[in-house]
Amino acid sequence: MMNKLKHNTKIKLISLLSAITLWLYVMAIVDPTDTKLFENVPIVISNMNELKEKGFVIYPDGELTIDVSISGKLSKIQKVKKEDIHVYGTIENPMEGKNQVYLRVPTLPGMTHELKSNVIAVNLDKIVQENKNIEVKLEGNSKGNIDKVSIDGDKKSIEVSGPRTLVNEVTKVIGVLDVGSRTQDFSSEINLTPVDKNGNKVKGVKLYQSTLKVSATLLKEKTVPIRVKLKENTSDNEKVPSYELSKSNIIIKGSKDLIDGIEYIETKEVNLDDITSGFPKDVELNIPKGISSDTKYITIKLNGDKSLQKEFTYSKDEIELRNSDGKNTSDIDIPESVRVTVDYPSTIENLEKSDIKLYIDLSKPNENQKYKIEYDSSYKFNKIVIDPSEI
Repeated sequence: MMNKLKHNTKIKLISLLSAITLWLYVMAIVDPTDTKLFENVPIVISNMNELKEKGFVIYPDGELTIDVSISGKLSKIQKVKKEDIHVYGTIENPMEGKNQVYLRVPTLPGMTHELKSNVIAVNLDKIVQENKNIEVKLEGNSKGNIDKVSIDGDKKSIEVSGPRTLVNEVTKVIGVLDVGSRTQDFSSEINLTPVDKNGNKVKGVKLYQSTLKVSATLLKEKTVPIRVKLKENTSDNEKVPSYELSKSNIIIKGSKDLIDGIEYIETKEVNLDDITSGFPKDVELNIPKGISSDTKYITIKLNGDKSLQKEFTYSKDEIELRNSDGKNTSDIDIPESVRVTVDYPSTIENLEKSDIKLYIDLSKPNENQKYKIEYDSSYKFNKIVIDPSEI
């Protein structure tokens, strides 16, 4: 039976014609009512010109839409397209902030409509103008060599306009100047970008002008000698020991006005008596304000004989008490032994323990109520270390 139906074309044609006839009957005679939903139908604000004249703009800026349902005869519903539906609204008595908009839809012949909501809220922002500071940011290999950047006309700020909310977000207007590897003064035009406090671009605002011409002045370089500034209590010039520096010249950078007035760079005050022979010492350079250099310190080394070293151990009975008011070493918590390490020049021959006298001055306690172990000697040492140094 089934096989006959599968191959019976006549039966199939009769069934198809019957279905078509039934559909035509329903459409022509019955034509049922149906409903069709159209989503995201654009809303037209009919008094936009009025809003602009009053200095208002819709913010956040975006297309206003709403869902609309259309009901009517099926034959008519099927012919309706989204573009055939128009939704209008008027903002009456506009004010900054939230405004209610009542919507209306022109009726389509033979059909009714229904909105998802008859009222929507629209936020209005006032169009404002404010001046924002201009900041020039430097990029490129030679950006550290820039002395000064000048904006043509000495302009410090620029007008930013747009919705108040967006203009308030703008903290400054930046322009990027690519210095590249330039070695000479130059001029260039930079693009301006309004940014927020995080440095992100603020979109939706306008600048009075989008570019500026700037002029860049590079720092000047100069090589000058280094001079050692000797402390006033340093030995007389005839007795100043010979010394050598790790470098005798220094490259400095600065504005032309400052650079031209500098003939040399001095060190901080140095007492050569404090420098141990054979042990170099780093000395800070006195770089004037407004001048920069990659060199901040130099090393001073005395020219002289090699330093010698000896170590002595003292018992507590070998330590003298001064201003003791009758106290002796047994009354003071002095360790059983005190070690003394001495660095001295080779000009001192046969340094003996007896050449160094240790003592404690009981009239001079420090802030922690401790006493320093000090020494007397007829010799001048490069360095002496007493361990422990206080009790």
